Amino acid sequence: MKMGEQAILRDCLDTLKHASMCYLRASLEADSDELRRTFDRLTIDKSEAKNAVFNLMHQAGMYKTQPADPAQVEALRQQCRQHLSRLEKHWGAMAPAVARERGAAPGHIQHTE
Repeated sequence: MKMGEQAILRDCLDTLKHASMCYLRASLEADSDELRRTFDRLTIDKSEAKNAVFNLMHQAGMYKTQPADPAQVEALRQQCRQHLSRLEKHWGAMAPAVARERGAAPGHIQHTE
């Protein structure tokens, strides 16, 4: 059976997504800084490749998306902030150690938006 271009690209995209998640998991489980940095780089590399395949498919009309509803985005952002706040309260004593291990300033937990 012969696969079409869209099917091949979709398979590549799915494979890169899976590889990114595997490397991320490995980074989280790594027991040395050198190994963690290696998996972090691999995660970024696969994520960039995934983005390139997605952009190619999207520009060719093979992967259609719809704009996100700003109200839904804000609601999700609020849910994430609440969840992070609960985690920080629960893990409060451990948070500075985790932040130091990941290279953040002491007593500072990094949030991204």
